[in-house]
Amino acid sequence: MKFVIVPVKDLSKAKERLSSLLPQSIRTELAYVMLEDVLSALKGSKLADRKFIVTLDTKAIEIAKSMGIEVILETEQNGESASVDYASQIAKDMGATSVLVIPGDAPLITSEDIDFVLEKEKGTPSITFIPARDEFGTNAILRNPPDAIPSMFGDDSFNKHKDEADKNSIPYESYQNSRIGLDIDRPEDLKELVSQQSDTKTYRELKRLGLIQKIIESA
Repeated sequence: MKFVIVPVKDLSKAKERLSSLLPQSIRTELAYVMLEDVLSALKGSKLADRKFIVTLDTKAIEIAKSMGIEVILETEQNGESASVDYASQIAKDMGATSVLVIPGDAPLITSEDIDFVLEKEKGTPSITFIPARDEFGTNAILRNPPDAIPSMFGDDSFNKHKDEADKNSIPYESYQNSRIGLDIDRPEDLKELVSQQSDTKTYRELKRLGLIQKIIESA
């Protein structure tokens, strides 16, 4: 069985690297809207057998449940890697043969993108990666089995994950996907998102807030 997990941290202090452009209240609101876009794409996946978020964020839980996405509840958070590995172990105990982890802040992701990654699975053991645009971050990772390697999210995680796969002699493949690869962390990411004029809730919310021109003109 193929499970998909979206890790969601406490979004009340989300997106600090956008602080030069947006106040915290807007950054938090934007984080929730981006999550809705990602979960909408996940809901439409045809190849995912079960779909989850892992979080302790109350509003994120409400959003997920309203969209028919299951929740793995945390009592504490010790970083993204710990959250993902915790959820992956629970998924494995539930019968998952593989787990795909995707970001909750990449609003351009489509259902087809998710299924693209899921259909690339090569059996046990194997790993499939989608790197971030800079090819340092890991924006999607499909592991069969779910605990094939430990999570190493953070600086240069793409290379760290590949090194871990090599160390454990686990074959892996990497694919480029511009929509999965665009997670919104920095002002330049927002500029790229705005330039696409996408039919996403995130873009519509930025437009409603009157932020499009400000983002375009940002350094």
